[in-house]
Amino acid sequence: MGNFGFLRECRMESEELQAMYDAIGEGLERAEREYRKNPRDCGIILRGVAEQICRVYNLYYEIGCPRSNSLEQFLCYTQEEAHNTQVSRFLSAVRKEQRDRLNRLRVLGDDCIWGEDAPDRGMTLEDRMAQNVRRMMDTMTETLKSMCARINGRDDLEDIHFMESRLPGQDVETLGTQADGVEKKGLIRKLFSRKN
Repeated sequence: MGNFGFLRECRMESEELQAMYDAIGEGLERAEREYRKNPRDCGIILRGVAEQICRVYNLYYEIGCPRSNSLEQFLCYTQEEAHNTQVSRFLSAVRKEQRDRLNRLRVLGDDCIWGEDAPDRGMTLEDRMAQNVRRMMDTMTETLKSMCARINGRDDLEDIHFMESRLPGQDVETLGTQADGVEKKGLIRKLFSRKN
């Protein structure tokens, strides 16, 4: 089920919200398939998923933003007072930490969209895209955990983290010792951090 199976376990009473969750799940599956093959496309897909998450919040909390809003329109203020009022309502519903995560997904996704036209930050395009999507996957995991906790009442997601070895179609043995080492360190840290 990849890294985001926990989202598929969440069920919504509203058919419309359930359809939105299903669309997010499908987008995440596509992003995971592109993660190694085409990191830039992966980042663009993840940015689109962030926009879909904003639409879930808008509908669930009945915020009243236009359903066609883009990610920027949900998160960014402009010179228009009516728009800014909606942005304030949206940001107060999702809270600061989640707003910051969604903004991070927007900014990194924009860098993927711009590709070679964006500042290179002293890196090759390939390295930059790989770094972007790794950060985006980590951020997306935390974003979804927060959404599922607030909307679905999930309190069992704290120990879930993005792991490359969980990507669909990946053979764990061929991923190299770095991915295994990260997972083992995470498991050891969890074992020793538990209170007796």
